[in-house]
Amino acid sequence: MTNRRLMKKVAGMSYVSPAWLAVATAAFVAGCGGGEGGNPQTPNEARLQVARSGDLVAYFKAKIAQRVALGYPGTAITVPTVGGLSSAGSVVTHTGAPLVGSAVEEDGFIKAEGNMLYGLHRAYATDTGREPPRLTAQARAADGSLASVGRATLDAKFIPQGFYVAGGGTRAAVLSQQDPYADRQPVGAAADASITVVPEYSRMLSLDLFAINKDMAPAQLKQMRIEGLLVGSRLIGNTLYLVTTWSPDLTRFTVPAGASASAVQAALKDLNTAALIPTLRVDGGQPQPLVNEADCLVQAGNASLSLQLTSITAIDLTSSSLARTSRCLAGGSEAVHLGARSVYVASSRQYRYGSDVINAVFPADSRTDIHKFSFRGAQVDYDASGSVDGHLGWDLRRMPSRLNEYQNDLRVLTFTGKTGQSGMPPVTIQAQQASPALLTVLRDSGRDNHLSPQAKLPIRLRTARGDQQIDNLFFAGTRAYATPFATTEPVWVLDLANPANPTVAGELAAGGHADHLVPLPNGLLLGVGKDSALGGVADGIQLAVFDVRNAAQGKRLATQAAGGRGSITTLDSTRPVLNLQAVDGKVRVAFPARVYQAPTGVGTPPPVRGYQGALRLEVNTTTGALAQRSMAVSTAILNGDTPGLYSRFDIANERSLQVDNLAYQLSGGQVFAKAGD
Repeated sequence: MTNRRLMKKVAGMSYVSPAWLAVATAAFVAGCGGGEGGNPQTPNEARLQVARSGDLVAYFKAKIAQRVALGYPGTAITVPTVGGLSSAGSVVTHTGAPLVGSAVEEDGFIKAEGNMLYGLHRAYATDTGREPPRLTAQARAADGSLASVGRATLDAKFIPQGFYVAGGGTRAAVLSQQDPYADRQPVGAAADASITVVPEYSRMLSLDLFAINKDMAPAQLKQMRIEGLLVGSRLIGNTLYLVTTWSPDLTRFTVPAGASASAVQAALKDLNTAALIPTLRVDGGQPQPLVNEADCLVQAGNASLSLQLTSITAIDLTSSSLARTSRCLAGGSEAVHLGARSVYVASSRQYRYGSDVINAVFPADSRTDIHKFSFRGAQVDYDASGSVDGHLGWDLRRMPSRLNEYQNDLRVLTFTGKTGQSGMPPVTIQAQQASPALLTVLRDSGRDNHLSPQAKLPIRLRTARGDQQIDNLFFAGTRAYATPFATTEPVWVLDLANPANPTVAGELAAGGHADHLVPLPNGLLLGVGKDSALGGVADGIQLAVFDVRNAAQGKRLATQAAGGRGSITTLDSTRPVLNLQAVDGKVRVAFPARVYQAPTGVGTPPPVRGYQGALRLEVNTTTGALAQRSMAVSTAILNGDTPGLYSRFDIANERSLQVDNLAYQLSGGQVFAKAGD
């Protein structure tokens, strides 16, 4: 594909030769911060430049020189920064259609198509060996019961991440990531030679395309293997969009820390573009570049030290050859947010100092750049870039949720403190001061490739216990709900209805019920949490419904509790997943949970300690009433050791799906059905 459309998008942008990379290096070492709009000659410093021949090599050489100048090995293995977030980078939180906000097709582990039910199962250990990953097809009878139609076994060296159904129910696209422990190979001189892993830069993403249909076992059509880590994905029509990140193996170009400029130049004299760009193979064929250099973009202000490329690829799932186009962004990225028809990539303007992200110290003038790409059929177009004050914080899990697109505006939460709280309370709360936060609204101006700020809202959570730092932010259309680390403190309600004037509208007393907040119709909010002291063991799953129609006077309408101490849900995992279903003025909610029974007193404990399966709720969206429905049980938790509880029945791999008045639970290599209440 030509770069004509992209060049048109950046018309009027003067091309800067690779000499700008040397300027970027000097600015980086000096620790300068970027400003936006302060210099009339650089009205949009965040804007990306179209790469020309040699630009990628020049960019990587400059980054290697930066690393050496700061005392790091120049070409040591770097773990992709976005890749550390796994597929959670997509910030998609529902396996069913959301009831508030844009409805988008997303990957999942279980999907219904007509009278067929498809399940994607991860591998698990058995008493006699290991069950491989597989895609199963089952026919649904009128009463909801299931009958096996067939299965397709997947490559055991890959871990399934999710799948899509396309082509009017005739195609299933399975996404899997190479298992780092499969075909293990040594990395350096390990103290224990038996502990070896595949380094991140060498891992593969697999796209397996299957033919599916009514009463038909899945039959594989095509396979595509892409070098890199999956960050996120989106299906629009029959076009699958993949966001991947890649760190090339440059260890053969040895550049030690402290090397002189001439030594760096000599070591990298043979570095070429082919060594930097990830490849793909179709059906085991010859490797070919995932992206052309002319379809890549570079940015002088990107201060990450990661030797990294982030690619966005559009793939036509109905094409016999899996026709595709790609764009790439050179430089480390911190978070990716997938909107309904766009993707935003965040990168830092400054280098963070510290042995890891949690202990990082940011410069006082930190800024974050945001780059917008749009999905337009078979095209991925670069649209605009903008900059916000602050950084995305100290918690890799939370970084993607700091960004949210709504009605073509991007809302971004950043932190302006040099240090702050992160991790699990109360340790870091006691050790670090709370950092102030800033909410910025950006909009694509349609000119100069500019995401221009519409408004800024400084947020400092002050309470009787002192300043509180935002732990999580739940966006819900024209609202957002900011939760602090201290679960006993209220949730702050942000009114975002006017993009030019966002405000802190009120507080919501939601202590113990705000680990996860789910917007529902009619101004209701479902809260799921745990009733426990800071850092303590959860005393059951706490559920509540709130009326937040009046942002300044939110109130609790109903509460419920499920299980006893130690009960957990998938909402506590890196990628929270639940399923929503609207039925006659009610919303039914289902999500995987492990529910332990409360102790019954002194004496012999019961043989069954609890159950695992789909926890089901029903909310009346008129009255706010909350009721629990019977659980769709996948396995009983026995008193003592339940075989496979932390392998075959790993709750992070389970999913729930509601169809009509039925609930299905994908668990332990099977799908379990539950009808009625």
